[in-house]
Amino acid sequence: MTTARDSFGAPRRAYLIFAIMSGSMLIASIDGSIVSVALPTLETELHTSLAWIGWMLTAYALAGVSVMPLAGKLSDEWGRKRVFLISVALFTGGSIASGLAPNIYVLMVCRTIQALGGGAFFPSAVGIISETFGARRQTFVGLFSSVVPLGSIIGPNIGGVIVDHLSWRWLFFVNAPTGVVLLLAGLRYLPKNSPRGGRRGLDLRGTGLFAGGVGSILFAMASAANSGGYMRRPEVWVLLALGVALLVIFWRHESRTETPLMDLQLLKWRPLLAANVYNFVYGACVFGFFQFIPYYAQVGYGMSASQSGAILSPRSVTMALFAVASSFLIVRTGYRRPMLAASLILSLSLLLLGLGLRHISIFGQGIPISVWLGLVVGFAGAGFGVGSPASTNATLDLVPGKAAAITGIRGMFRQTGGAIGTAVVVLALSLTPDKREGMQHIFLALSAGLLLTIPLIFMIPDTAWERRRPKQAQG
Repeated sequence: MTTARDSFGAPRRAYLIFAIMSGSMLIASIDGSIVSVALPTLETELHTSLAWIGWMLTAYALAGVSVMPLAGKLSDEWGRKRVFLISVALFTGGSIASGLAPNIYVLMVCRTIQALGGGAFFPSAVGIISETFGARRQTFVGLFSSVVPLGSIIGPNIGGVIVDHLSWRWLFFVNAPTGVVLLLAGLRYLPKNSPRGGRRGLDLRGTGLFAGGVGSILFAMASAANSGGYMRRPEVWVLLALGVALLVIFWRHESRTETPLMDLQLLKWRPLLAANVYNFVYGACVFGFFQFIPYYAQVGYGMSASQSGAILSPRSVTMALFAVASSFLIVRTGYRRPMLAASLILSLSLLLLGLGLRHISIFGQGIPISVWLGLVVGFAGAGFGVGSPASTNATLDLVPGKAAAITGIRGMFRQTGGAIGTAVVVLALSLTPDKREGMQHIFLALSAGLLLTIPLIFMIPDTAWERRRPKQAQG
């Protein structure tokens, strides 16, 4: 029997597999943003405090970060289909359980289970896409990454409708039907692949040490922020010391165990080390930037919550459009040029916000501040879209035989940077009486921080450009 193929020679079944992978990324992206509109409702109906609601969000982020490298390792060694299906089952079960949670404590546990599944989607899905499309991997990995901004548009909008007209519990139930469909489709259509490394065991101790170390540091920052930035409180320093100690023990453990969560020898390799530091700094600056734009619009310009939320829409649109375009052009441009363009565009966007402009006109025509902020945020989204496919593929090309594992490590560094960057922003705001001025200073600092990624980019091999040079010479 002959397998149907497209004009590029790829089996048509490959596009169905890509749709399944994209569906998983879409529901994970929606879930990451849908809860943000319901924080006051959760606080009231669960009879809890905003501090506990905040820790629900932190637990979700931390669980997702911690599971990424573990999921990548498992995907390479145990088989990508198996890990993907387990992650879908965890996410779907955690979603249903979250909707049934009777109090904030149960909800935190259920959201953590949900995050374990959601965090495992990306490494296993990238591994499946890489094997399915082979030489065309760069394009389809980039297209896969472009699903994220679509979820960030859908999430807050559908979440608002649910909170206004239904119960908050449907914020979680809404994921269940899609999760079941993805699980059944994955069982039927995903190809089986043989494990590469055998069942050599899980580094659960390493995972726990890493999660405990990062979690202690984040909790120390939150504790300091809740006390008005008061860093002399003994529990803050105890938690910081505990976090650092756990990370040191994690590093020593990883160098001795037979089944490490992360291959330290690989991490010490200069190109991959540069890529991971780049992802950490990039995540710290960019994630903190986008997350606090609505807050800045409210405290700096007196906008309503709905107006400030709408400002993020241009970011998602331009991010998706430029990510798709960059995915197709990446073979011609290489990786380094889009990554440099992304850093410069995002840095300039932060600089424009940090200037705190209030009366803007172009060619004598006044521009409403909401339009101005939307333009700046859309410009930043374009930068994010241009750089995301390139940075993903540049890291994958360093060790192409371990696509899922490398994706997990990359995601861990970027998400950890984002979590710490967000905590630093909150801590800095707690030290500033004038929140508008404080946000401007923070944006300027983040703008300068992004420029630190430029020398790191030159340390990452541009393998796409290196492959193109022999073809140019032959032409």
